[in-house]
Amino acid sequence: MLLAGCGHAGIVNTVEYARKTARPAPLHAAIGGFHLFPLDDKRLDWTADRLRDAGLENFVGAHCTGIEPVYRLRTRLGLPRERAVVGAVGASFELGKGIDPLNVAR
Repeated sequence: MLLAGCGHAGIVNTVEYARKTARPAPLHAAIGGFHLFPLDDKRLDWTADRLRDAGLENFVGAHCTGIEPVYRLRTRLGLPRERAVVGAVGASFELGKGIDPLNVAR
């Protein structure tokens, strides 16, 4: 699982570094701010493709991720609405149970 505040280093760079440093395990969830709002569609698609390669299963894009980037990634990754949401205060993730986005993101 990847938990980020404001990911200026880039979500792909962070995932690759973590997998190299810790172990190359599947990415069960990425939660937090990933600073994706300024990216164009081409870069968002590239990012989604790298996250798919890393095995991303759940995505909660909050803070500086941007609403449209979350939707673009969800579509490109082929994740259902329940597994790729815009983060809200109080949203949570539990391994084995998944995301509880609260009512605002359902």
